[in-house]
Amino acid sequence: MFCPKCKAEYREGFLKCADCGVDLVSELPPEPEQYTEYEYINLVNVRTYPSRIEAELVKGMLSANGIDADIQDGLEAAGGADPTYGLLVKEEDIDETNKIINEMNE
Repeated sequence: MFCPKCKAEYREGFLKCADCGVDLVSELPPEPEQYTEYEYINLVNVRTYPSRIEAELVKGMLSANGIDADIQDGLEAAGGADPTYGLLVKEEDIDETNKIINEMNE
């Protein structure tokens, strides 16, 4: 037997919680799922690439250097040109990202 208020467990034969004074139940209801807080991360488009493959190569290089990146698919280009792929990084990683990309292009 359990107290639905304080969750204390009692031996068989008890009908009320000694502390809360409420009627005991044979089992407690399931615990509600815990609310998970999420941190908002501002991602910034630092470069665009004409193909997903190029964007993935740079993303892999950034990952190898400890920078998380994401790719934004199919950005519409001006004038009906083929779509491009944006490389997104955290705002605080922009400078390091640009440094790594510039070193790759040298």
